[in-house]
Amino acid sequence: MSTSKEEEGSSKEVEESSESDELTISERCWENCKNEALYFGYSPLFVHLAAGSLDDKQFYQYVANHEHLLNSFLEVYKLAADQCEDDSDKAAFLGWSNNVEQELEKHNAFVEQKLSLNPTKDTTLHPATAKYKEFLLATASGNVQDSGIPIHQSKIPAYTLGAMTPSLRIYAFLSKAMQKLVSPCGSSHPYSKWLKEYSYINFETPYLHSEDVLDEICDSLTDKEVEVVERLYCQAMRFEMEFFYSRQSEQTLVIPIYTKLDPKEEHLMLFADFDFTCTSVASLEILANIEILTAQKPDHQLLGEDRDGHSQVTSKDLRKTWELLSQQYTSENDNFIEKIMLGEKAVSFDYEGLYSAFEKLSSPDGKVVSRIFDSGVLKGISLEDIKQAGKCMELHNGCLNFLEKVNNLDVSVNVMSCWSGDLTRSALSGGLDMLKVDGNEFSYADGIFTGEVTRQAHQSVTAKLKYFEDMVQEYASEHDVGSHTVYIGDSVSDLLCLLTADIGIVIGSNKSLMKVGKHFGITFTPLFAGVVKEQRKRFETGNPIVWKGGLSGTVYTVASWIEIHAFILGRDLVNEEL
Repeated sequence: MSTSKEEEGSSKEVEESSESDELTISERCWENCKNEALYFGYSPLFVHLAAGSLDDKQFYQYVANHEHLLNSFLEVYKLAADQCEDDSDKAAFLGWSNNVEQELEKHNAFVEQKLSLNPTKDTTLHPATAKYKEFLLATASGNVQDSGIPIHQSKIPAYTLGAMTPSLRIYAFLSKAMQKLVSPCGSSHPYSKWLKEYSYINFETPYLHSEDVLDEICDSLTDKEVEVVERLYCQAMRFEMEFFYSRQSEQTLVIPIYTKLDPKEEHLMLFADFDFTCTSVASLEILANIEILTAQKPDHQLLGEDRDGHSQVTSKDLRKTWELLSQQYTSENDNFIEKIMLGEKAVSFDYEGLYSAFEKLSSPDGKVVSRIFDSGVLKGISLEDIKQAGKCMELHNGCLNFLEKVNNLDVSVNVMSCWSGDLTRSALSGGLDMLKVDGNEFSYADGIFTGEVTRQAHQSVTAKLKYFEDMVQEYASEHDVGSHTVYIGDSVSDLLCLLTADIGIVIGSNKSLMKVGKHFGITFTPLFAGVVKEQRKRFETGNPIVWKGGLSGTVYTVASWIEIHAFILGRDLVNEEL
């Protein structure tokens, strides 16, 4: 839990896209497709290439289909060049076609000399490749489906470039990520020669140039025509994604997690903290705003002593009270972090030391919750106001979509909050009736909070861990089946649960969490890098048992819920909103 903006840190920043008022067309196109881009890192093709786990036949099929795409790129650029009325635009398209011709020559020589493959050998054109080619050629020929406006020949180059740019952009995006994953392997990686040829440095200049030209060429377009460009860009991204996801290998992938579990042996249990893990704002901030607004209502002022005198407190006084409570929490939290780290820095993962530190120190979360309830400042807020505020809470991008999807499957989902259970349930009310929410339960009289809390939840780090372990044990006892646990959190109070779960995932990069974790020898690894590592392990050992990381000292990090969706459910279950 966190109540301060500092603690929220980059957890919120990573969720927010660049909100400049002056985005260029190419920037806006990329922003609109950033969700899809994150899925590429969890695609079968990317994971297999990074892990080196494709067999020779499958790798050859990929290389051959890549050549088919290059040939279509060449044809598309030439078609677009013929439609250009501006000499500089025509020169750009001819320059790109010349680059592709050179790439094809290098490609064939590389395949023949360094991979010892025959580039002229007949290969099966994959359906995903064929659809992609058909789309690109149709666009370059002026056959733009569902445009809603007449297609003028002079606009075809803009539409064509809108359909071509995503390929360069996504390859630059992925090659940069790939380079970090395979660099430690050096020349021992089975595809090191191929990956070197397609490194980021070979894509950076082309994609930047194509985006510059796209922006220039779109200057003369109407708003409706720009919308066509943006739609073609997104369509191309989807075709590219299909190319990456259609490379299903006979060798078992370690993801998506949900489809890899044997339901007779293991049941997937998902746990998530609420504040800043699911939300962009703190529950406490929402509750404080409700109370302040309640104090401003005329009918509320007329209640007099029915609220033990609290109705006489002005909204200005309440705001000051909340500010003091928040400042006190921030100070206590800083002291809490300092005290946890008083001992020497661990040489290796030290769970016992971490647990002992949490056991000895009182959590600032529990203190602030008790202090606020004891003060009575929340007394008098209505259940209806809490529910309405919950429905308006800003959730992280992809969070609700993922929870809706996973909630419809045979998965146990538990969302944990040390604040109002009613607020949490309302925020997640998008058809999530079966989702279990554990939080503080308020007592109401005629729909008004009496100040009494009938159940206080997760008032310490160890209490949160106990709930987690109790839920796992309860399911095992009732269903006589093991559990595969995933815990998603964002702050120091989540650490014990993150470490105890089979897979612990941190969303964002809370500075205090990272600081404490590293002090006790915890390793923070990007989730997609962890996927590649587990895939490599699976390929090399043949051991189907993966992702049993409980108390391993490794916690995985993600930038958004989109990655969690791709990791657990895969792309086939993606909501159509993307």
